[in-house]
Amino acid sequence: MRQLTVKICMPILLLWLIPSVNASEINGENRTMVSADDWAAIEQCLGIIRKCQLEDGMIRMKAAGSPVWTVPYCSNFAVMALLAAHAIHPNQPDLRRVERWLIWYADKQEPDGTICDREGNLESYRSQGKRDSTDSYAATFLMAVYRYQRAVPGVVRPEIIQAARKVLTAIGAVVQSDGLTIAKPDYPVKYLMDNLEVYGGLQEGALFFDATENIQEARKARQLAKAVKGSLQKFWSEKEQCFGCAIDLKDNLSCDDLSKPYPHGLAQLFALAHLAPERTILWQRLRKCFSPEDKGMPTERWLMAAMRCAESDEREDLRRAMRQVMLRFTLENVYVDRPALAILALSDESARFPDITP
Repeated sequence: MRQLTVKICMPILLLWLIPSVNASEINGENRTMVSADDWAAIEQCLGIIRKCQLEDGMIRMKAAGSPVWTVPYCSNFAVMALLAAHAIHPNQPDLRRVERWLIWYADKQEPDGTICDREGNLESYRSQGKRDSTDSYAATFLMAVYRYQRAVPGVVRPEIIQAARKVLTAIGAVVQSDGLTIAKPDYPVKYLMDNLEVYGGLQEGALFFDATENIQEARKARQLAKAVKGSLQKFWSEKEQCFGCAIDLKDNLSCDDLSKPYPHGLAQLFALAHLAPERTILWQRLRKCFSPEDKGMPTERWLMAAMRCAESDEREDLRRAMRQVMLRFTLENVYVDRPALAILALSDESARFPDITP
């Protein structure tokens, strides 16, 4: 997704192990080790995420003070992080927090399945009638509902299922003839980052619809995902040997040969994290051009890409750097998406996004 004005800076969750936690395997999947140091950093971030949620279920961008601003795209990542941590150390209050958010989202949806940002204060906040995108907000909601459904026993509440159906309609409304999505109807640009998220959301959405016996929706989600996947190669520039960050409706590719950390540098990290085959040469170029915590290229995105492209020593260096960054997060100095994504970045790659193979 394109970053917002303030530069806010994503499928099957695997269990992690830390020395103090006894976690068993789910469905025979392999487990990923999470150290005690990892867990200390995760707990720091969980505390921030929890404080960002209001009594009505809404998750605001920052918990400090009275101002309220919520960006549902970021809040979706917040609940995915709560679910990831729950897989390590079961926490029933966190499951209730997730459900409250999903119900809030369902209640605030527009008739077309989209949702708007909210602003105000603790006493009163309201819709601003705008959103940064249609496609990424919808895709991350599908990820959140699937991961929630995986975590809870029993039947998912009907309003959450209905919200997921509407979200699928919202994605369908911005799909173009080549299968890629534009950010929103009044901003007809196809973004690489958005479309990677859309693919992941549709894949997980299909699994959610399977589990809730919404067969037609599952079929539609898979069809849309296949179409997105089939056109992602359009973002690759043979001339520049890197990915372009956007394509306009005339099929012009925006590609600047890695001169700017955002959006072009960040787009490379998105692609390296999730798009096969691995491109180690591009990874090495990025390491020479930019550094973690460059504006618009936060450490968590570097770590996600490193888990596929870097050598083990480099991955461990980035994990260590990630923990240090996380322990410096406070209610005042970060928006909720950063601690959320940091939690996911310390996890197995499939807790973030699936690989997208040719």
